[in-house]
Amino acid sequence: MAVQVLRSSRKAIEIGRTAVGEGALAKDGAVGAVVINAAREAVWACYFDDGTYAPEEITLPEDLQHVPAPDEDVHSDWVHQWEQHMTRLL
Repeated sequence: MAVQVLRSSRKAIEIGRTAVGEGALAKDGAVGAVVINAAREAVWACYFDDGTYAPEEITLPEDLQHVPAPDEDVHSDWVHQWEQHMTRLL
């Protein structure tokens, strides 16, 4: 699953639709996006899994609400937890 962390839901939808159009679903199964604020708190999340270009808005559990920066040691743990959460949803 491809995951992007962004600052705008509009940009998240645009990137998600582009990824779907480029065949990311066939390679990864789903495309997910998380929008964060300046404090790195998740404010919106979605995924694309059916090729319709329509985002499915989701609510993240509390343990995924804070998104560590990519250079933080715990970032890979967060990505793993996100992937597990998405797998349960799909």
